Amino acid sequence: MGDENSEHLTLIRRWLAGETVNNTVGIKIVSGPFNGRTKIVELDQSGLPPAGFRGRPGRTSGPWNSAAKHIYLTVRAPDTAAGWIYEYAGIETAADG
Repeated sequence: MGDENSEHLTLIRRWLAGETVNNTVGIKIVSGPFNGRTKIVELDQSGLPPAGFRGRPGRTSGPWNSAAKHIYLTVRAPDTAAGWIYEYAGIETAADG
């Protein structure tokens, strides 16, 4: 079973290291309830990641409102391996429809 997963795990490790593989890369998340995690995203035809994302952290320690949608925006970060980070931008205040 280890051999079956080794190629897949190698791919995941490459993404997490910020390497673009198959037009997909892992981007570090900075601040907010997802701080320190990595989001694996597919780049568009221009090689750019999605502009941002909204997420609910679920059960996390800290002062975060797990019911709120937390907003992260893509920011260029040439000092990171992927060249981008997702930076915390606050909480979405619009109510769910």
